Amino acid sequence: MAVRPIALACAGLLATWACLWGVAPFADHMVRGASPVVAEAGFGVIVFGAILLLALGLGRVAGLPRRLPDMAGVAGFGRGAVVGAAALVLAIGYCALAGTLGWGGGEAARAALPLGLLTVLLQVTAEEVMFRGHVQPLLVRAVGAGMAVPLTAASFAALHAVLAGTAPVMLVNMLLGGGLFGLLALRGGLGAAIGAHFAWNAIEQLGVGLDPNPGVGTFGSVIDLDLSGAASWGGSGAGLNASIAMSAALLATILLVVWRRPA
Repeated sequence: MAVRPIALACAGLLATWACLWGVAPFADHMVRGASPVVAEAGFGVIVFGAILLLALGLGRVAGLPRRLPDMAGVAGFGRGAVVGAAALVLAIGYCALAGTLGWGGGEAARAALPLGLLTVLLQVTAEEVMFRGHVQPLLVRAVGAGMAVPLTAASFAALHAVLAGTAPVMLVNMLLGGGLFGLLALRGGLGAAIGAHFAWNAIEQLGVGLDPNPGVGTFGSVIDLDLSGAASWGGSGAGLNASIAMSAALLATILLVVWRRPA
């Protein structure tokens, strides 16, 4: 077991926690008084921009390879986006079968949607560069891929526990989501993990309005779907994130990724 890679991986996790506990209050103060759209976008730029810069800086210290996106990276992003979108559609389908899916009454498309897409892209890129681009490769060096993927997913779930609560089903879903992104990064590169994460978050929030639940977020959504009824099927304030529909969809997608041989 290599000590230096583990120490540098832990440094990345500590840097992320520092941003959540230290930079987030600063960002909240900086955007206070701005319009809701500007405030949310500005908060994301400050917090997740800091996480992204720290991940890139720590990656240089660790000697991890970094290169500008190329055609292979773009192709990986596209393949990952297909996987992420398919997993989300599957989760929504489970909710429809369970009878918890319906039309909401929130406002539909807004001019702020493009800014919302950029904000979501920055957020998921920062998270993936830190977790699947920095922490996971270092743990692969130290303990092998078989342990690195679940360990990185566990740290990813812990991050979301700070941001969104600690409901057991939600933690399981964040763990499964982190595992899926980790497998995609191993199979298709970091771009695939970013693409899957982006597709899930962007469609859930800005495409169908399922996050937040009920209603739509600050940037609006193309359509507004809501989940109501059994909390285990998404009918709570946490929506899909605390549903077994998401658990089943992610687990099925993970099994598909594992089953498919790398190209």
